Amino acid sequence: MPVRGWRRVVRWAGAAVGPEEPALVDELLDQASRLIVRSSLAAPPTVALMAGILWGAAPRTGLVGWVVAVHAVTAAQLLLYGWYRRARRYGTVPHGLRAYVFVMAAAGAAWGSLAVLALPAEGEWQAMVGLFVIAFMASNTVFAAPLRPVFFAFQVPVSVVAVVGLLGGRSTFATLIAAVVAYALPFSALLHHQANTSAIAAVRLAHRNEALVNRLAHQAGHDALTGLANRSLFREHLVAALAVARRTGSTIGVLFVDLDRLKVINDSLGHAVGDQVLVAAAARFTRCLRAGDVVARLGGDEFTVLLTPLHHSMEAVGIAERIRSSLHEPFTVDGRKLRVTASIGLACSAGPDDTPDDLLRHADAALYRAKGLGRDRVEVFDQSLRAALARKVDEESELRHALDRGEIVAWYQPVVDLDSGAIVAAEALARWIHPAQGVLGAGTFVPLAEECGLLTEIGAVMARETARCRIEAGRFTDPRFRVHVNMAASELVRPELLDRYVAFAARVGLDLTGIGIEVTETAFISDTERAGRWLATARRYGITVSLDDFGTGYSSLALLTRLDLDGVKIDRSFVRDLTTNPAARAVVAATVELARVLGLEVVAEGVETPAQAAALRALGVTRAQGFLFSPAVPGDTLRTWLAGGPPWVVATTAVGS
Repeated sequence: MPVRGWRRVVRWAGAAVGPEEPALVDELLDQASRLIVRSSLAAPPTVALMAGILWGAAPRTGLVGWVVAVHAVTAAQLLLYGWYRRARRYGTVPHGLRAYVFVMAAAGAAWGSLAVLALPAEGEWQAMVGLFVIAFMASNTVFAAPLRPVFFAFQVPVSVVAVVGLLGGRSTFATLIAAVVAYALPFSALLHHQANTSAIAAVRLAHRNEALVNRLAHQAGHDALTGLANRSLFREHLVAALAVARRTGSTIGVLFVDLDRLKVINDSLGHAVGDQVLVAAAARFTRCLRAGDVVARLGGDEFTVLLTPLHHSMEAVGIAERIRSSLHEPFTVDGRKLRVTASIGLACSAGPDDTPDDLLRHADAALYRAKGLGRDRVEVFDQSLRAALARKVDEESELRHALDRGEIVAWYQPVVDLDSGAIVAAEALARWIHPAQGVLGAGTFVPLAEECGLLTEIGAVMARETARCRIEAGRFTDPRFRVHVNMAASELVRPELLDRYVAFAARVGLDLTGIGIEVTETAFISDTERAGRWLATARRYGITVSLDDFGTGYSSLALLTRLDLDGVKIDRSFVRDLTTNPAARAVVAATVELARVLGLEVVAEGVETPAQAAALRALGVTRAQGFLFSPAVPGDTLRTWLAGGPPWVVATTAVGS
């Protein structure tokens, strides 16, 4: 045979005997060990039967030696199995495959030595020995099939030793039997290959399924961007840590971490850059923690950290300060050095009654205080915050009851024509008719409503009230009279609210051209694209859109050119300083001129003196609202004024004289 042909044979043999996929070896060896120990349990009766049959025909000394050798390797197999099972409890077994190959090679040599130690002289008994060896080779094909090295470790010695023993009989018949045994080796190898392929395929499928399940479980409990635990997994760790703390009397801590300037990076450089900062910040947080601590990303720029166990609350403060300080070194992304800071709230367990929600709520309250005190600081939840949180819970409950009892109503501040004094529009403002504190302005309860998710309910009340007001006002006013409603940023990203309002208007017979919407610059900045789409849709229904508090934001002028608007409202801060500050007068004059060029209606808010009204008229402002004319009043009062004339007409006439 040419050299190239021999190389092919060697490569084939190596592939046949070589190891399976490394990831599957442990599982296949586990299966093989179970099968081998079962075959080992059948060894004593098999040996006893064969020894009894050959006792009168074979050399007794050699037969006894064979029996001892087989029992010795059988005992070795059982001991190896016991060691392997104990070791496997603690993970992957080192050198487990090598140990099984060695023991199985010894077993093969022991079983095959029957033809060497106790070969009978008569041909029929020699045939029985050969058939016994072949039968044992066939049974091993079944019992050791899951793993190739283990299979060949037994088959090759048993066949080689048996063939050598049979050839030692120096008879034609013994040689023929040896040839049959030698032929059994490749035949059993072929059977093994088929069984081995099926076994590996089954194990591979099981591994893939297990890997898929593990991957899905990991995805379900971890943040896709940073690889940290997510909200649900963090809560599981928190529940378990609290249970241990109750049992042992130890203390745990929860940190609420918020990246202060990440939104600026996202808005200016894009979310891809912001994501890189998030990943780098998460890595820094992890390096600041101890073994056993857990850091999670809740979403956006918010992280939580579980500290367990704690010997003292100051230990948690130290870790929080390390996290905060870790962000002082700038992040380098695409050649830019970017800086972010962290506001951190800390809450520690105070007793066995603490719940996961309590700790998260307390840490969040401390974070809120840290942000309110200037950011880039650590605040600890204490008794003052506990009292404030309790008040907040009571206020939220009271606000919910107020909505149920109809105490939240719409009052209206008139918008006046500075030339005639007539009411040309009205701004709807939420009021709480409190049974003990009287009339409360929107500033006292709307922020709370937005924080606790009640803004939609208040918005629904305002929608019903303003619709009724506009329909009833239509009997006394010009069709161009509008009622203006303030919209929050959270409402401008919910198109279903607009759809619901349009359907409601159609149901009650409200002409939407009599409704206006006022939004602040911050409402646009939070999500300019979605807010712009929302307002563009509203304008298609005939609703007018005005930019409120104009001039107070850093991008107000840019918004005028980017959005479809109908009007602007000059902020009260410029109106207040109009008669004393030339800069304020210049801003108002520029706003009026810009609005004229863009075709926008201008309204000045916060007008309190006749001098301010006169100055506005001189600059070309024709509409205003403020305490000079009236604060917000109930709907019945507004309708009375619309029907019979407002009480400030005399004052307006005096301003014009």
